[in-house]
Order: sequence, then C-alpha cells, then structure tokens
Amino acid sequence: MKVVGYANKLSLHPGENIDFMVSCQNDNYHADIVRLIHGDTSQDGPGFKEEYVKTHIDGEYKGKFQEIRNGSYVTVPDAEELNITESLTIQAWIYPTTTKLREQTILGKWSGSDSVGYRMIITENGCLGLTCANSKTSLRVSSNVPMRDGVWYFAAISYDADKQQVAIYQIPLTIWPNEPSLVETKTDVEFVKTPKTDVPFMMAAHSYTNKSSEFLIDSKYNGKIDSPKIYSCALTKDEVYRLKNEAPANEVGDGNLVSAWTFTTNFSKSEVDDISGNGHNGRVINRPYRGMTGHLWRGQEQNYKIAPELYGAIHFHDDHLDDAEWEVGFKLKVPENLRSGVYAARLKSNDAEDYIPFFVRPPIKTSTAPILFLVPTNSYLAYANFHWNTPGIDYEGLFGEDTGIKWDHPATDPDRYMVDNKLRSLYDRHTDGSGVAHSSRLRPILNMRPKYIFPLLDNMKGAPHQFNADLHLTDWLEQMGHEFDVATDEDLHLEGADLLRRYQVVVSGSHPEYWTGEMLDYLEEYLVDGGRHMYLGGNGYYWVTSYGTDSTHSIEVRRHRGTEAWEAAPGEYYHQSTGELGGLWRFRGRPPQQLVGVGFTSQGFDTSNPYRKSEESKDPRVSFIMEGVDEGEEFGDYGLVQGGAGGFEIDRADIELGTPPHALVLATTDGFSDVYQHVIEEVLLNDGLQGGTVNPLVRGDMVYYEGPNNGAVFSTGSISWCGSLSHNNYNNDVSKITNNVLKRFVSEE
Repeated sequence: MKVVGYANKLSLHPGENIDFMVSCQNDNYHADIVRLIHGDTSQDGPGFKEEYVKTHIDGEYKGKFQEIRNGSYVTVPDAEELNITESLTIQAWIYPTTTKLREQTILGKWSGSDSVGYRMIITENGCLGLTCANSKTSLRVSSNVPMRDGVWYFAAISYDADKQQVAIYQIPLTIWPNEPSLVETKTDVEFVKTPKTDVPFMMAAHSYTNKSSEFLIDSKYNGKIDSPKIYSCALTKDEVYRLKNEAPANEVGDGNLVSAWTFTTNFSKSEVDDISGNGHNGRVINRPYRGMTGHLWRGQEQNYKIAPELYGAIHFHDDHLDDAEWEVGFKLKVPENLRSGVYAARLKSNDAEDYIPFFVRPPIKTSTAPILFLVPTNSYLAYANFHWNTPGIDYEGLFGEDTGIKWDHPATDPDRYMVDNKLRSLYDRHTDGSGVAHSSRLRPILNMRPKYIFPLLDNMKGAPHQFNADLHLTDWLEQMGHEFDVATDEDLHLEGADLLRRYQVVVSGSHPEYWTGEMLDYLEEYLVDGGRHMYLGGNGYYWVTSYGTDSTHSIEVRRHRGTEAWEAAPGEYYHQSTGELGGLWRFRGRPPQQLVGVGFTSQGFDTSNPYRKSEESKDPRVSFIMEGVDEGEEFGDYGLVQGGAGGFEIDRADIELGTPPHALVLATTDGFSDVYQHVIEEVLLNDGLQGGTVNPLVRGDMVYYEGPNNGAVFSTGSISWCGSLSHNNYNNDVSKITNNVLKRFVSEE
C-alpha cells in the first residue's frame, strides 16, 4: 500500500480530537474528511457515495514510510545486576512451537546492534544454545540436538568462566525410551567476558537500534516460557536438578540469584513480577497470551484464577501486535456542528488511496435523533485483516466438489498488505498455528474500509461484509429520510444502558457477533425498560468477548464449542483480560434467542435466498409490518450480498433456547444448498444429514414480539438482509418491511 493509516479512536464527540497515523511511500499525500454514505461499488446497487466535509486538516502532507513491527516479548529495564560479565546460569521451562523457523532468543541481555551480551537461544536448527560475546571475542554453544515443537523442556545453561566450560540441560518434561531430544552435555570454551550494556534484559526477543536510533527487536520467539531465572554464577549439576524438581529459586546459587520471574500474577495486566526480591520487574509488550497452561498443568484445573500456579506460562508470537505506534500524520478537531454519522479521513497519493473510518457521536450525553445505529465495532475488530489462511480449511472445498471455483487470495493490494505484514484477525492463526485471540484497533485495518469486498462470498466473486455491508444500512436510512445517531460497541460497554435510553429504537448492524457481558446486560436493561430493538442481521450476540482491563482498544476471544476457525487449547478457555469463561454465550446460559428471538443456525457462502411468508404474518398484531408489501408468498429474491435477502449467516427461532412464547415468526428463508451446514455446536452425532437440502434447522426466521413497558423486538435472522434494501431504487418489500417497523418503533404507539 502506497498510503495507509489508522486512527487512535473509533468514535468521538464534536469538539474532541482524533489522531491519524499515516504511512506513505510517496513524497506527499493529500488528506481531507468525507462522510461515508454507501461503500459498495457493485453495478447492481446505487454505487459508491461519499460527501466531502470541509475541515481544518484539508491539505498536503509530507509522506513517511512507517513499518509494522510485530512480535510480543518481555522487557526488563537495564540494571547493574543484570550486566553479568562472567559466570552465569540461565534457566526456564520452555515450550517452543517453531523450532526450525530461524534463530530465536529465549532470554538474555543482548545488543543486536553490535552483537554483544549474553542470551539463551534456539539455534536455526532447533537446538538449545548459548551466545556470549564482547566486541572482540564470542562463544556460541548448542546442544546439537533439535528440540521438538509443542513439547515442554527444562532448559538450563550455565557458563563457568573460571573452568571455561558451558553445561547445557535440554530435558523434555516427558521422556520416552531412547528420547532423541534429551541432552545433558558440557563443552570446553574460550573465556569471554561480556561487556556491560544499556540494553534491557528481554524474553522472547532481543533488541537493536537502527540508523534512526529506533528501538527494534529481532530473533523473535514463538512458544511458551515458564518460570525464567538468572544467576550470576554457574550452578552445579545438583543445583540445576533441584530447580528442575521445583526447588525455590532462592534456595540455590549461594545468594547469586539475580532474578526469578513469575507469570502467575498480573494475568490481565502488562506487568511481570520478579520474586527474587531484587525488583527487576518486567513489562509485556504487544499483549502476548497469559493465563496459559504451564509445565505443571496436567488438567487438574481449567480456571487459572483458582490454581494460578498451574498457569505459569506466557505464550509469545512473532506476529502479535497490540499497537503499531506510528507517528501522527495529522490531527482533527471535530467541528462542533458536525452531525452524528460515519466519516473517514480520505488519503490520496498519486493513484493510491485509503480511507480511515471513524464515528462521530452527538454532543456528550445527548441525542440528536430518535434512532441509534449501534455500530458493531467489536465484530469489525474480530474480522480485522482476515487472512483466509487457516490451516486445514479447504476454501474451495466449502462449495462442494468439482465446482470449478478457484481460490485466488490475496489478489488485491489491501489483502496483500494484510498478509505481508502479518496483520491477523480473530479468524487467523499465528505463525506457529495457534489461534489469534486478541485484535486491536491501533493498527491499519484494511478490510474496515468502504469499497472492500469480502472475497469468499457469492461463490468467491466477493461481496461486502461488516463495515462496508453496514453502509448499506446507513445509506438506506438517509435515503428514507430517517435521522439517526451512531455509537459503537465500545461506547456501549463504557457508558451503559443510559446511552441506549436516549433513543426510541436501537438498530443493529448486519453482523453484531461479538458482545461483552456488560453489553448484553445493558441491552437487556434497555428492553425491559420499554426499549425497542431492530436486529437487522445474522449470527449476532454469539461469542463471549472482553476488553483489556487497562484499555478498550483491543478485544479478546477464546474460542471453543462453537462454529469456529480454531479452538483454544485445553485449559486455556478463560480470558486473561477478565478471567471469565470464553466460548459461546449460549453455553453460559445466554443464547441469542433470549435477547432477540433468534440465534445462529447455519452459514453458507454460495447464494442467498428469498423469504417465504408464514401464516403468522397475517396476525393483526403485525399488520403494520406487512402494510404495502406485495401479496405474493415470497419476497427478497434480490440483493447485493449473494443475490438474496436471506443468507450468508442465518438465525432461527427456538422456544427451547429462549425465543419468547408469544413471538411471531413472520417469514422464513430456507431451501439452501448443502454448502449451508447446521452449526457444529448443535451437532451431537455426525449423521450426514446436516446440510441445507435436508435439515429443517438450516433456515432463517424473521421474528417479532412485544416486550415489557411497550417495548418490542424485530429480528430478520440474516446477514444478507441489509444488502437488499436498495434494490429497485429502494422500492422493494425488504425496504418496505424495514421502514414499516422502524416508523412504528420510532412512534409512541
């Protein structure tokens, strides 16, 4: 991407400031602000719509290329005691996951700029090793026996400067007969005195500086580290084995313990405690995974809060990214009179462009319209920079055999940028194959853009999804003359039900899948108080989601027991951010049917279908919904998302799962191909009867029901719904039904 960027906020009020971070490979770029109306460029729709907004930031800016610098690690500030110049021992339990990838630093105080210091490493051949060096001489010793991926090892290396000898202990936790990776060896070496350096002590990487004196990291490690320690002496074999047998760190080494770090505290925070008493506390960078099973875990407990001693590991990755930390390109103070809506900083440089979306809310603690569009930003983050590279998934095979469909990805500049820079979504996997559980907004998000097409949809021809698909809705609201405000998931989580109570009706996006428990509570409160909700999507209110305790710029999801791209490892289902059980809300007693009458039942990426009216659509209670709708049985056989109003991901009503008994199912979309499969969480026995051609649960239901205090809920049960609103110049049954409900919900009736 010749020009690309991100903002430090997703939403803000008039009069507040927002920073835009920009990378530009050309000499200059132009920036201005636009209001985004319709982002879909399809010839079958109304086309791309934006409206220029004059602001003080209009103009040319000097271009500067800025890199994505991934990788999680621990950094410990430089200290005199950590500048060990002669004998030392480094010890940790390690669980490497990419031993053959490259040389990787496990622990040490190493300056990559001039290659001096000391560090425990995994060599490029996958062997445990030690490097010590000064400006003139160096030593490098390894076990010469590769370790295996996904195995716990007791790793210890002692360097005895007096005896000029290095001892290496590479001992797997489980030792098989003739274990090939077990090593206990001593090697004679030349004496090397390591110099004092001002670099930090680091875990899972080492530091260096470039020509611009920027702090950078190298030799990034993939895997877990548990209970790291360092001594300023060479421990004896007996002392090393006492550590292996879990002796307290301060009971060996004759007072030469420098640091012993524990990862069994501060699970939700960035601090790492040194329990040696020497105060060399560290800080985790780029939010590696905590609350992870350590070398002592044998399935005794699933919750790290109950048995933290079993969860002594941090899982590091070379592609973690919590904050890109780019320099600010320009700052915008939102004009006081700017209406609430969806906006973007528009960047142009020669023939390159990018849009950085943001959401302007009404003035603080006010509303300027009766309708709130609750922007599903958690879901935008979950899908942020989706790679489509999940191992084990045959994307062409999702459509059946011999279809002729070919997967060509990445095929566009945005998609290539995501892949090349290892920008992961919660549907991707890390370099070592483990699932991505964190997603941050403080980085470029190339698929949260107008004009972006989700490549898998519509038999791999592509269609809008998430942000760009939700512009179908905002365009329709404007076209129909409905005044509306916007707020984000993050805003609701922070401000509570009072935010919703300012509005007659709250309208969802097309795919509000990721909700925190607090958000569910607040929507429930709003509905009990008489609020009205239009759920105009599918697969909503599904995954347990949490924010970090220190900031809401990143979300966390630990997947298990759902329809999913990966699954958390056993014992790692609890969120590090909140300590709550992850997975599906339904398995915590909160299925979507209880909240909005319908819940996820199937997905398919080939075509969407029309709806078929039910007898309940003739009930006098819902006569206002069907007013002006054609008398035919079906509607919605058109649309910009796979050609119909019902599809992509669909939800059904189910009394057993909580659909209110008085709810009316007004219409159903069904008759899908076997590309649509019944959701995994409801399949208890594989029987070959789960496809759309045979399973009656593969359907989407349109539901309406009244709530307490004159409240009500209307749900469409389909992601594709909003893509049909603009058909025939907005004059169609999907548009009429949506408009009828919205007008009634806005009214006092």
